[in-house]
Amino acid sequence: MLVVVCVPAVGQVGRDGYGERLKAARVAYFKVVEGNDRAADAEAHRLLDAMGKAYPGDAVVKAYQGSLELLDVAHDWRIWNLKRQSDEGLALLDAAVAQAPDEPEARFLRAATSWHLPGFYHRRAQCESDFALLAPRAERDAREGRLPPELASAVENYWGQILVERKDWGGARAAFGAAVRIAAGSPAGVEAGRRLRDLK
Repeated sequence: MLVVVCVPAVGQVGRDGYGERLKAARVAYFKVVEGNDRAADAEAHRLLDAMGKAYPGDAVVKAYQGSLELLDVAHDWRIWNLKRQSDEGLALLDAAVAQAPDEPEARFLRAATSWHLPGFYHRRAQCESDFALLAPRAERDAREGRLPPELASAVENYWGQILVERKDWGGARAAFGAAVRIAAGSPAGVEAGRRLRDLK
């Protein structure tokens, strides 16, 4: 699982506290990603629900809500509820990307969440397509504040893994190198550096 702690993107600061609220929600969300922290899960739901009320229809908030639903499914033992919850999470992710197709954080969340889904969800092709769209602009999006550097680095790390599977060694090296360049100390940057060394 990807572990990321993010700062708000530059363009999101100052929108009635939107950036700070999103930063807090991200921190709680990635604690759930990192280790199924149940207190963080409750906090992430609370913060995202409040943001959903304060910023109705916001695509990034919707994407985090959808991804969190799928994280909950992965950790839930109540099997009678899983399909409905999975469908709702995927529907939120798809709706967020359909609503704001050029919003890199929403598309990243759909791609990264899909990456970890079992094959019977049939999301792999869409996941690869999302990363193919994100990767060429990830470094610029990070520089311009449209995507937190940790997430932009993760985009390149995922894309490099896809290119390794395609045996595109040169493309993979470039992607892993970009991940390191964007955020060398982030979990994705560290992992990409290791993968880059393994390719040499």
